[in-house]
Amino acid sequence: MLNNRSLTVQFAIVFLLALTLVAAAFYLILDRIYVTELKRQAETVADNVDAFGSWVAQYGRVWVKDDDKSYLGHVSLFQPEDPAAGAAGKLNPVEFYSKNPALAQREFSEAVERSASPSKFRLTSHNVMNPNNRPDPFEEGALRQIRDEKLKEYYELTPGGFRYARAVYQKASCIACHGDAAKAPEDVRVRYGTTNGFGFKEGDVAGIISVRLPARSLWDIALNVVGVWELVMILAAFVIAMLFMYYAVVAPVRRLTAATQQISLGKPANLGLAEVSQRSGNELHQLALATERLRISINMAIQRLTGKKPSA
Repeated sequence: MLNNRSLTVQFAIVFLLALTLVAAAFYLILDRIYVTELKRQAETVADNVDAFGSWVAQYGRVWVKDDDKSYLGHVSLFQPEDPAAGAAGKLNPVEFYSKNPALAQREFSEAVERSASPSKFRLTSHNVMNPNNRPDPFEEGALRQIRDEKLKEYYELTPGGFRYARAVYQKASCIACHGDAAKAPEDVRVRYGTTNGFGFKEGDVAGIISVRLPARSLWDIALNVVGVWELVMILAAFVIAMLFMYYAVVAPVRRLTAATQQISLGKPANLGLAEVSQRSGNELHQLALATERLRISINMAIQRLTGKKPSA
């Protein structure tokens, strides 16, 4: 049993156990800090996406020039070939194509996906109008949690990175395209049909802003945080603690035990009190002083009983 082992061994075991608990607490604290920081980064990305969508929504749609890859409305305008010539100059046709907030945000996400930015995002829904926006497994789970639990956000640290989802609610400006399919703009119905992406009311969960961030394993981060010097200092702390335990506790106890054994045999004993003050706050010093007083009392008792002077 542990109680039968030396104080040095007991202290080493307790020290290592305490060190393990501290390491576990450090790991959990580091995990919480890491996840919190990832969440803040994801929230910033979602804020920017939301702000961009709000900017487009305040105009209803935005019009871009010469981009017919994906659009809703289309209009041809004419502009002077030579602005200095005024109305008499030759006019050239310029094609403009409209994009609503959802389409603009999707193309924005595609541009970010192709960029070197480590943070990626997309918008998706449980009722997508565009099949290209259908949710992946994480997003399906996030949508389910957000709708069932009435959450505003949901996140997980997965093996593939940090995933974050923020609820997007239907605004009054969105109902024109996502409310009653029969009342939706003609170009929306022509492009996406009338089956999916409709039936929403103002305030409904329209979908989520889904953010992906790269994330290393916490073990890798912990190894980067705890380097060689940190390990050396932990080892040094263990050695210092062991030396203190031996010289401040174990060695004095052994000396006191040997002296007490000599006293029990009636032999002279050195309790090491030459440099010990009567007012010492050290508990082992006080134990040695008490043992010395006990030795003197025993000698006096023996002297009264036998009339002989016992050995010192």
